[in-house]
Amino acid sequence: MKHVGLDFGTANTSVAISNASQTNVLNLEGHSGSIPSTLFYDFEDDSTVFGEAAFERYYFGDRGRFLRSFKSALGTTTIDHIIRIKLNTYTIKDIVQQYIGEVLSRAEIQLGSKIENLVVGRPVSFVDDNPDADRLAQTTLKGVVSELGVKNIEFQLEPIAAALNYGVTVNGEETVLVIDIGAGTSDFSVVKFLSRGSADSLESQVIANCGIHIGGNDFDKQIALDRVMPFFGYQQKFKRRPELEVANSFFLNAASWHRIDLLYDRKVINALNELRPQVLQPDTFTRFIELIESRQTHRVLGAVEHTKRQFASSENALIELPFVDPGLDIDMSRPEFEDLSSTMCGDIIRTANQAITDAGLAKSDINTVYVTGGSMGIKHLHRRVLAEYSDSRVIEGDRSTAVARGLALDAQHKFA
Repeated sequence: MKHVGLDFGTANTSVAISNASQTNVLNLEGHSGSIPSTLFYDFEDDSTVFGEAAFERYYFGDRGRFLRSFKSALGTTTIDHIIRIKLNTYTIKDIVQQYIGEVLSRAEIQLGSKIENLVVGRPVSFVDDNPDADRLAQTTLKGVVSELGVKNIEFQLEPIAAALNYGVTVNGEETVLVIDIGAGTSDFSVVKFLSRGSADSLESQVIANCGIHIGGNDFDKQIALDRVMPFFGYQQKFKRRPELEVANSFFLNAASWHRIDLLYDRKVINALNELRPQVLQPDTFTRFIELIESRQTHRVLGAVEHTKRQFASSENALIELPFVDPGLDIDMSRPEFEDLSSTMCGDIIRTANQAITDAGLAKSDINTVYVTGGSMGIKHLHRRVLAEYSDSRVIEGDRSTAVARGLALDAQHKFA
């Protein structure tokens, strides 16, 4: 029997299968073990495309609606936001279901059978400091997967899944801090492995879990608000009341991947048109209105994300926005980026240390730090993690597939 794990991520999604002898990640898109959590409704041919194909159609200028990072809406009121696609209407929940349905369909084609038993990954907290919203998020996600025809659904915390993936390499007693930093959340677990692990027998004890709703998307958001959104009217002051700033909700939505679609409402355009003559620099609002009407807001965040990735190898980068204004390039240096995101890095480290404290341990008790998640690619965050746990052995997990592999291993035990 093949046991299946689904890692539905904010940025990317993976599916893994496990049996008594091995664990493999399915290639859901070409030769890749993950598929971007993106969807594009093409207005030209009425098709719906997913993953890299969605990116390509949007960024090459096809007319349609692009959606990304919709997992972040789980547990919030945004999940019920209605999107109008030509003559059809969808909620964000419908989008989540359509996307996961496509992923499971691709997996079932490779498996040659219907998926009936599934372990789904989830963050330690979908929503920080709100247990009711957290429960609602899991209930919503379970309902989505159940309606797709999966009979038996179990959940596992993503950092625990990552720990299970690491555990098959353990040779003896070992205390491990798992750090999983994704696009939407950062999650941490302290796990004690009690004996040599294997795919079919893994003795371990989960001691503590912690999570915080900070991930790679929040680094994008910080860059966007500080360096880009002022060109669109962010922090504009009123002519008659220069001590007051325009409400920042429009710009927070524009800087948040999962909330951009909230701007594509006629009421937003009307509100911005009313505000435009009242602010000190009305041309910035004109630029913002044109951006929204042309449905180019995702491209702004895409340019910001590209700049963030450039800092992995460069000291300086440009946020290039020629589709907004020819020649509009915004200079940024790595020290500026590090300064902007310093508080978030500190919060991530602090939450990781909270997991150790909750376990009743000290940092010196941690034998191994196992790091995974796509946002560990942020260079200075990675550097701070290494420095914080310099007395422990640090193991780098596969940033895209470690969680999915662990979920499949968990399925092997849950559905044995």
